[in-house]
Amino acid sequence: MVHPDEFKGPEADALPDTATVPAELAALYLCMPPAQLADLRKSKRPDGRAGNGASIIKPVEGGAKDPVLYQLGTLRGFAKTHTAPTAFDTALDSGLPGWVSARLPFFAEREPRIKRGRRVLIGGAWDRADPLREKRFADLAKGRIRFTSLTCAEAAASLWADVASHSALAEKGLALLRRETAAIDAALAATAQLAAAFNPDAVA
Repeated sequence: MVHPDEFKGPEADALPDTATVPAELAALYLCMPPAQLADLRKSKRPDGRAGNGASIIKPVEGGAKDPVLYQLGTLRGFAKTHTAPTAFDTALDSGLPGWVSARLPFFAEREPRIKRGRRVLIGGAWDRADPLREKRFADLAKGRIRFTSLTCAEAAASLWADVASHSALAEKGLALLRRETAAIDAALAATAQLAAAFNPDAVA
């Protein structure tokens, strides 16, 4: 983590390329699970191919047991050249199963004492197109906010910092439920028609 007062002025809303972040935040920045980033970090992957992960930045006086750090400029460059759908995108595109089972990262407020035990969410941390993502990532790195892993269903049932963001996420879930309900209704109607075709005297 960087110190809250380390960057000021124009850099207050976006960390400079020279800033370093731990592997957990690096994975979040790249929209991938930490295990995937760890695999990319290897010089050779299990299948024998050379790794193609972002360069590792280690503390100058650090030893083998020190945490791995990534330079943010390296992460930004890696993200620009790897624009394929992420694991989080795939989970969201899987429909209702992904909505209720896949755990995704969300930016969240630091909980004031009065709200302790209640999640107060700010937005999805996987959305690379979010214009506020760099600012939120800077706030996260400085310890001003946090992130939490939830399913979209859990997030929709949580408290949010603003109604618009909450509604935007909730509407996606409601749309999935409407599609599922419509598919069930259509199947029931088709079953009734099939039953009537074989037994005209049956009551639908």
